[in-house]
Amino acid sequence: MTTSRALQTGVALVWLGAAVGFFVLEAVAAAAMVPPYNYADHYISALGVPARSPRAAAMNTALYAQGILFFAGAVLVVRGTAASHSRLFLCLVAINTVGNIAVATVHQGSADSASGSGWLHGVGAGLAIVAGNAAIVAGSACLAPSVGVRWYRGASVALAGVGFVGLVMLVRALVIPAASTLDPGVWERMSVYSTLIWQILSAVLLLTHSIRRPSAGSKR
Repeated sequence: MTTSRALQTGVALVWLGAAVGFFVLEAVAAAAMVPPYNYADHYISALGVPARSPRAAAMNTALYAQGILFFAGAVLVVRGTAASHSRLFLCLVAINTVGNIAVATVHQGSADSASGSGWLHGVGAGLAIVAGNAAIVAGSACLAPSVGVRWYRGASVALAGVGFVGLVMLVRALVIPAASTLDPGVWERMSVYSTLIWQILSAVLLLTHSIRRPSAGSKR
């Protein structure tokens, strides 16, 4: 992604707003739960069930915003790069967006489940997690020329690895509960937060590099 400072800054601000907004709205929803919500014990999507969460709208807004803004930033990335991974990256983010929207729209353990559409929630969660972590790998290849640090791709791949490990261990905990060494909420957050943390990392590096980068009309 070798592009204008304005486009680079736009990607950073969109992703930073999406990820930070997610964490803030998640905390707002969690604070209102009675009995108290435990990040380690409970799933993220439990905060979005209207019948159980007083501030379900906050959590669902976070999921919608994350999906849409992550995709909006990816579109800007693709506009600014000719990298071979750019279209793959955009496709993966689009799948992640569809997954987030499904999770925010169809709620597990609610009337949606009883009506027979609850399976969409699980499918959406799977799409969001798998595509989100895969997008980290493809996206880091597109953004590497623009962030200005050599360790960016390695750190990105490591974050994706953490996300996939979290997913594998989450599935294992669901299939064999007694075999899990940590509570399911921990594994789920590992698999979801990796994408959000990557967005923040990418945004900070893009902004930092944009500030250091000389403008097109400056003298050298």
